[in-house]
Amino acid sequence: MAESNRLGSISQRTRSRPEQNIDRRLREKVREAKARGNTYDGRRTPPVMVRGGVVEAPLPVRKASKSKARRRYDVSLGVPGAEMRLPALPQIAIDLRLLSGVLVAGLAFLLYHLWNSPSFRVDEAEISGLQRLNSHDVNAVLDLEDEPIFAIDPQELVQKAKEAFPEFSSIQVEVGLPRLVRLTVEERQPLLTWKQDGRTVLIDANGIAFPQRDLAGASPPLVIEAFSSPPVIQEEGAQDGSAVQFMSVEMVSAILSMSGQAPKDTPLLYDAKHGLGWRDNRGWEVYLGDVSEIDMKLRVYQAMIEKINKEGLSPVLVSVEYTHTPYFRLER
Repeated sequence: MAESNRLGSISQRTRSRPEQNIDRRLREKVREAKARGNTYDGRRTPPVMVRGGVVEAPLPVRKASKSKARRRYDVSLGVPGAEMRLPALPQIAIDLRLLSGVLVAGLAFLLYHLWNSPSFRVDEAEISGLQRLNSHDVNAVLDLEDEPIFAIDPQELVQKAKEAFPEFSSIQVEVGLPRLVRLTVEERQPLLTWKQDGRTVLIDANGIAFPQRDLAGASPPLVIEAFSSPPVIQEEGAQDGSAVQFMSVEMVSAILSMSGQAPKDTPLLYDAKHGLGWRDNRGWEVYLGDVSEIDMKLRVYQAMIEKINKEGLSPVLVSVEYTHTPYFRLER
């Protein structure tokens, strides 16, 4: 024993001082580790041999379990202290990006199906309120055959119908699934037939002109043979978009009043120089000028005819364009 201590002291003396300091620090760490009593699974950590001493391995860090938590459900059986435990169900995590992609793909397929399905394509529009036109002509203009119901624009249909058919005073469009397109229209009622330069138009009570179509039926009985166009209406007089106000409402009223004094089945006349009038079946032309004071002009005309008949004259023209200076001509 004395011999070993002597050998150890000799060995320590022969080692350098830095080596002795390292050994001392290692021994201190070993004592501290033993004092803490580090263990792993109930056992002391396995020793690690180092130079000049022994140290214990550090405690391994346990990794968190990757198993997903499960929910447990207990159901009461209605008896005190008795319940039934259902199997635990794992919690399912949903990938939101995957779910969004599935929804987008589903909506795209649905839109494609709806857009191309024959069940949502229009055959033709249902049209009610027609009197002088037929639905075939209107549908030919609207051109809705095989059109997807989702592409129908009601305002566009209204504008297209107004431009093609100025005789429509009002148009209402109803669009519904799966392929319903219904137009409810109201046609203008013609009161006058205006013939000028080989062209014929019909005119309603508001002075709106619209064409006389082949399917329009019989023309109104009151016909005006015009040698020139009526006075121009200001731009604000136009109505209903494409419908044009051909003459003023006052002129329409004057023509209707004058027709009561004109011989039956006699066309009325209009000339820009002499105004409104008619061709009397007794052989003369009558002109009343513009539409102002039309009632007074008719009374003056009746007085002039009584005087002409009393004197046995045969005029070719009677003018009451101006109530204060009426005249008649016996020759042209």
